[in-house]
Amino acid sequence: MDHGMMQYLRIYDYLKDGRFGGEEEAAVTVAQLAELLHCTPRNVKFVLRKLEEAGWIRWMPGRGRGNGSKLRFLRSAEEVLEQRVRSLLEHGRASDALDLIAQSGEDETLKARLGSLFNLYLGLHNEPADSTDYDVLRMIRYRKMEPLDTCSAYTAFEVYILGQIYETLIKYDAASGKFQPRLAHRWEASERGDRWTFHLRKGVRFHNGRLFTSADVRETLLRLRRKESMALRLLCDIEQVETPGEYTVIFRLSRPNTFFLHLVGSLYLSVVPAESDDGERPIGSGPFRVSELSEHRLSLSAFDGYYGYRPLLDRVDVWFMPNADTEMRTYHLSEDDEVEGSRQIDSPAQGCRYLIFNFRREGPHHRADFRQAIRILYDRELLVSELGGDRLAPASGFLPRFSDSSALSSGTLNDARALLRASGYGGEAVRLVFTDKKEEWIEANWLRRRADRIGLRLEPCPYDPALGYPQVDGAELAIASEVLEDDWELDLLNFFLNGINYLGRMLLGEQREELLALFDGFMTEDDSGRAEIFARAQRLLGDNNWLLYGAHTSHRAYFNRSLYGLRMGSLGFPNLSRLWVRGEDGGPSDSH
Repeated sequence: MDHGMMQYLRIYDYLKDGRFGGEEEAAVTVAQLAELLHCTPRNVKFVLRKLEEAGWIRWMPGRGRGNGSKLRFLRSAEEVLEQRVRSLLEHGRASDALDLIAQSGEDETLKARLGSLFNLYLGLHNEPADSTDYDVLRMIRYRKMEPLDTCSAYTAFEVYILGQIYETLIKYDAASGKFQPRLAHRWEASERGDRWTFHLRKGVRFHNGRLFTSADVRETLLRLRRKESMALRLLCDIEQVETPGEYTVIFRLSRPNTFFLHLVGSLYLSVVPAESDDGERPIGSGPFRVSELSEHRLSLSAFDGYYGYRPLLDRVDVWFMPNADTEMRTYHLSEDDEVEGSRQIDSPAQGCRYLIFNFRREGPHHRADFRQAIRILYDRELLVSELGGDRLAPASGFLPRFSDSSALSSGTLNDARALLRASGYGGEAVRLVFTDKKEEWIEANWLRRRADRIGLRLEPCPYDPALGYPQVDGAELAIASEVLEDDWELDLLNFFLNGINYLGRMLLGEQREELLALFDGFMTEDDSGRAEIFARAQRLLGDNNWLLYGAHTSHRAYFNRSLYGLRMGSLGFPNLSRLWVRGEDGGPSDSH
């Protein structure tokens, strides 16, 4: 935020608490303002003169004993902010405008209004740098940024960003169903499958310039253990990591593990340098490096030393504006870009939206008849036919491949009403929590209306994801979504095992033990054996109505027509490394 604006807002906040209004002026001394602004009285007078020249205030210095100085605001803080944002945009300073809005205080309605001013300034811009131009893609994230740490990442966006910063030894390719070389160019397993050897690429550098070696792979696992990462349940078979040479790594396991390549290609085992925790910014060896990181802004710059193909974009700037309500991801690329003139990209998500009961709380949902009544209310086929939106198909499992249409039969509202009476329900309120996402609002209110028709007091309770799980813990029921990555087996296994998600927090100990027991020996099974375990686990949740599957959903995003190289990933975000912009003459932009 520029200095003059910051000083104005400090004065405004100090004096706006009702001590002035209409034609009244606020009485204030130069000494008070000097203390407030942490400067000398002489500098205060300079600041006041600048604010008067801007037309924001009128300063009336006191003359003589008993005549105190007065200050009148000619513009509200909101008006001044809007005027300043417009001025910055008109002078091509969109970055400064976005930073100003992000830091403008707690009034989210004001932020949303100011944010609407610069929607057309988002997107691709050419910024001169030395002898060439930089292609910079600007984006907004309407939620708080969570910590960028491979030990603990759990939200889709942070997982997506970490995938741009870090590299793994190998990577699962969903199209072929095979693993591809990354930091390791070759690997082999012992005959029993309890020892895996990886041969590493030479000449790979981290973003800080240091060469990558086998010691960094060992340190990555040790770091997960030091930080007690939620990934350790997945990696519990690893007994030892040996580094017989700078470019050879051997994992010794406690038992044969045919699933081990999935683990090595996971985000958790993205290789971090030993010194990564010494700085404020994440350091990896991926195609983008973190060039700026603050509460409000993240900048990713193309890493020229990347061992693979350098990204075609030079920089990606992301501003974080929590609670500025929008449901649509947009990637604008010109000042004339609007959603109406963009390409809409829809892609099926690997996962579904569902309801889950919180068994850690007392309530009627502990009775099977009550849960069956809710199962009828949460009719999967009606969800799709009546609500539409991002709902593609009814779900009887997390993935379409696990959904059996014969298992979708529900019942009538009369059936639900009878089950509610049989459960002994006494008219108490049942709280339903959900995030502030549009589709979850729609679903929660649809369910409430159906509950009203059978005499169930369902109270929708939206919560702020930034405040975390404690809000969810106070409710009997929650709407949630699970979206799986390309390596869906690994992601679904992690969903069942990690213990910190809805499933881990809402099931009782004995329920969770029954579920986890199904996964004993999972990593020794072949493909069909693992698929059967997944099917049994999902049937356990569904048959007992511990979790009620809703609908399989889709991702939707809008892209400017000049943006090419689009490929929506499993989490609904594009691969930044492959994006490029078509120039005005129909060819690539000048910088590539």
